[in-house]
Amino acid sequence: MQNATQISPLNYATVANYSPKGNSKVSRDSRDACFRLKNGNAEALRRFANYLKGQFEGTDIFNDFFGDNVVLVPVPRSSLLVAGGLWPSKLIADELVDVGLAGRVEPYLERVHPIKKSSISSPGNRPTVEDQYKSLFVRELEVVPPERITLIDDVLTKGRTSFACALRLAEAFPDTPIRVFASIRTQGLTHDITQFIELAIGDITFDGNADVNRHP
Repeated sequence: MQNATQISPLNYATVANYSPKGNSKVSRDSRDACFRLKNGNAEALRRFANYLKGQFEGTDIFNDFFGDNVVLVPVPRSSLLVAGGLWPSKLIADELVDVGLAGRVEPYLERVHPIKKSSISSPGNRPTVEDQYKSLFVRELEVVPPERITLIDDVLTKGRTSFACALRLAEAFPDTPIRVFASIRTQGLTHDITQFIELAIGDITFDGNADVNRHP
């Protein structure tokens, strides 16, 4: 992971908050919305893409993440991709291109081998940035590199997966700006969230050892 310090801080953007354990109505509703996106609900995907398009056209907050010259790269699932299998990040990316937010989708990244899902792993046993990095492979590339890349994920927690994906892409496209967009940002340190929709821009930073931190 020699390029870790070179891509840090890695810029990210999200649209909504998610509470894994909160009991308030907003927290429960955030889990329902997250479930629909992660399970490829067609109506939820369309509504999200159209909402984001409206935000992009009405404000400049997402200008660095989208545009005609942006290639969207879906973040791979923790398991290996199978024919006909669900790939939430790819579905989200396809919808965003369909509404005109980016030029095209390119599934550059693949898993070489499956890894444990962070969502069902205890805090001390979640895959590290290096685990993620070693499990990823960049597919055969075109001759002309993309002008800009935005990694697309469904849910952003600490940012280990996104950072490892960005590392692999930075090796393949050293001169291409890379950013991360996730539909939903996990608020695991806050028991109950007070609002679901909250546009946010932040950074994922390498801690200099073997982990990353998300701000905010």
